[in-house]
Amino acid sequence: NCSSHVRRAVVTCFSAGCCGRHGNRPVRYCKRCHVNHHSSEVGASAETHLYQTSPPPINTRECGAEELVCTVEAVISLLKEAEFHAELREYEMNRRRQMGLSSSHHSLDNIDFDNKDDDQHDQRLLSQFGIWFLVSLCTPSENTPTESLARLVSMVFQWFHSTAYMMDDEVGSLVEKLKPQFVTKWLKTVCDVRFDVMVMCLLPKPVEFARVGGYWDKSCSTVTQLKEGLNRILCLIPYNVISQPLWECIMPEWLEAIRTEVPDNQLKEFREVLSKMFDIELCPLPFSMEEMFGFISCRFLGYPASVQEQALLWLHVLSELDIVVPLQLLIGMFSDGVNSVKELANQRKARASDTPGNLGARRVSVVSDPGRRGQHNTLSPFPSPFRSPFRSPLRCSPFRSPFKNFSHTTSHRPIDLESEDDDMNLGCFILMFDLILKQMELQDDGVTLGLDNSLAKDIISIINNVFQAPWGGSHTCQKDEKALECNLCQSSILCYQLGCELLERMAPKEEIRLV
Repeated sequence: NCSSHVRRAVVTCFSAGCCGRHGNRPVRYCKRCHVNHHSSEVGASAETHLYQTSPPPINTRECGAEELVCTVEAVISLLKEAEFHAELREYEMNRRRQMGLSSSHHSLDNIDFDNKDDDQHDQRLLSQFGIWFLVSLCTPSENTPTESLARLVSMVFQWFHSTAYMMDDEVGSLVEKLKPQFVTKWLKTVCDVRFDVMVMCLLPKPVEFARVGGYWDKSCSTVTQLKEGLNRILCLIPYNVISQPLWECIMPEWLEAIRTEVPDNQLKEFREVLSKMFDIELCPLPFSMEEMFGFISCRFLGYPASVQEQALLWLHVLSELDIVVPLQLLIGMFSDGVNSVKELANQRKARASDTPGNLGARRVSVVSDPGRRGQHNTLSPFPSPFRSPFRSPLRCSPFRSPFKNFSHTTSHRPIDLESEDDDMNLGCFILMFDLILKQMELQDDGVTLGLDNSLAKDIISIINNVFQAPWGGSHTCQKDEKALECNLCQSSILCYQLGCELLERMAPKEEIRLV
């Protein structure tokens, strides 16, 4: 009998007076009916009605601290209902894998996990109420408390992961439609108004209050956490949630975490997920291949060897997992890196020979020129306190380097672009040659290049620049008569051997026998 034009329910009454008129069941009222039935003018003062109002939006004055907590936790609890079905599928996959059967997600679509109890269908559907709750009451803004918004965003990411491989039935299709209709738009709003929260929730080790749902609610190893976290990011990529600025902020942290925390015997477990992320042919990310590797390539432009080594070790991790990095792109990175090392060395020599009077006029380079440096900074238009590609300690290189590690000098202070320490240069050059050889092997390239090929000419140019650049380090074999070769001698020999092997790959001996 509602006569209101706005029939949105705002109150649910549980009192006997109202329930008795509606079959002894709680009744919902719109705003006008609430006033009519519960105002003092109609004699409601004789009975104290017990009613519950709808929670207000989290960014309004009506929403107090208690209502905010209740709303956020209600959304999280509803979205967690989708995890039960995902766990059943994961259990079935592991069981079939142990039995030697097909363990793909598509092979499980014909298995009905819910024959025994139809309530499980309702459990999957409960998450849609959490989504409606989210988009109607939890509109993000600049004033939204960071902790509350981070918990919501983190749980939404986990919901994407939990619902990624739902059965292709009516319930699965219904839940899947919620993503493009509501959730991706809500996440885009979060990215626009609170980019720092998006980054915070996608880091390998987020702050404590952002660890919600999924593997954070279980007792699992660090390797499992990293693997599940990357799978969660992979589930977001098809919906264009991972933008290029967001990718540049989070991937350095992920690769550094894999490099420093994953044992070598478990590294292969990351091959599948990283191969899908860095697939240069399908390119699942919503930006170009150059931008996909941009967070690595930018570290070779105008930075010393201490910064370049970290990027080289990230490339080493990808190469160990047989992930292809286009040779032309890789050679461009290394060419910039070698040129930056040479330019920094020349700049230091110029400073040493200049008088104090004309010192300022001679400093014009990629590093010292503010205009040119500003062009390089455009690679990261969204600075964030969570983005710290240089704060992570550097682990030992894959080879036995004779040079000191910068982990103690760079982990708590900015990189010194004017540093006069060249001891890490030779180590970086060895890594560059080794990575080019590895990628040529992965891409089955090299034996057919020839020296007239443009790519081969670029490689030869890098080799020449490496041999002309300062290698740094100091010999100790001259001081110790018993030592035949010092560490610098051994590393120099290795660098020449790798350079020679590169030339042999491009112009092999008796090439006619390879055809």
